[in-house]
Amino acid sequence: MRASRLLVAVGLAALLAVPARAQSRTQTAYPLVRLDASARTAALAGAGALASDDPTTAFANPSLLSSDMSGGLALGYSNLVTDVSAGTLAYARDLSLWGGFTVAGAIRYLSYGDFERRSGTEIGADAEGTFGASESAVTLVASREVLPQFHVGLAAHALFASIDDAGGQALAGDLGLSYTVPDEGLVLGASVHHVGVVLLSLGAERDELPLDVRVMASKRLRYVPLTISVSGLDLHRFEGASVDSSAVNRALDHLALGGELQLGSAFAVRVGYNGRRGADLRSGGRLDLAGVSVGAGVTLRRVSVDYAFSNWGDFGGLHQFGVRTRLGG
Repeated sequence: MRASRLLVAVGLAALLAVPARAQSRTQTAYPLVRLDASARTAALAGAGALASDDPTTAFANPSLLSSDMSGGLALGYSNLVTDVSAGTLAYARDLSLWGGFTVAGAIRYLSYGDFERRSGTEIGADAEGTFGASESAVTLVASREVLPQFHVGLAAHALFASIDDAGGQALAGDLGLSYTVPDEGLVLGASVHHVGVVLLSLGAERDELPLDVRVMASKRLRYVPLTISVSGLDLHRFEGASVDSSAVNRALDHLALGGELQLGSAFAVRVGYNGRRGADLRSGGRLDLAGVSVGAGVTLRRVSVDYAFSNWGDFGGLHQFGVRTRLGG
């Protein structure tokens, strides 16, 4: 009975981690940490190099956490598929401790909903109650400027997974470097994510953490209120959607592109494309927009509201919502 429960959860995890049509794609545990942590990042299709006052930016690269985010509080929610939902709560604060650090704490969750428990595999077997499956992560981030315009950041994650009475635990860390030129609207960064150890696996086989090596850049144009971002994702495993993918297709599979157009001080429009999602989810239709994301943000005084829609092709679309504000003076 436990094996069937594990199979259900593994199937859902594979869906959320973007289903792969080719065997070369490696599935890992804890798909929660691969989901976009905020509606703003989701609208940019994961191209998270934009400098902002959003503390969830630290999930893209912990060194992007800056003193400009001090007092920032961000909440996010997404209803993924059927009863599957995810949420994020993050808060940042600037400290004068040890020469000046900016720190942040965050909690993320992913609920797979409830499933019927059945003792047999035959069709029509009576249900024997229900069980749940979920994941959660508790994160602490610290960042500081070590040289003019040069930042280093560290993040530590405690990861938890559960399926009925089975549980999994892991510890992971991120390391990020970034270089910013605020007057030019330029941000360059590199980071490695989810390096750690699995303390307890859900199944008989040892879980694998979703290691991710990234580089990113963003630039605000001089004469147009548009910021363009590009990120290279999963660069440690340079593979394509199929074993015979060309070098160009493999490169495109690892790119995420995003743009944010600021229309005045209160409204922003965002669009993005994630090559990995597009390659994995594209069905081949003439108007297949798998991998494309769109969104917008509205700021009213001290509160910003963000929305994103991510196209998952035949699997439908994901709606993500976020609210940001600043606590304190």
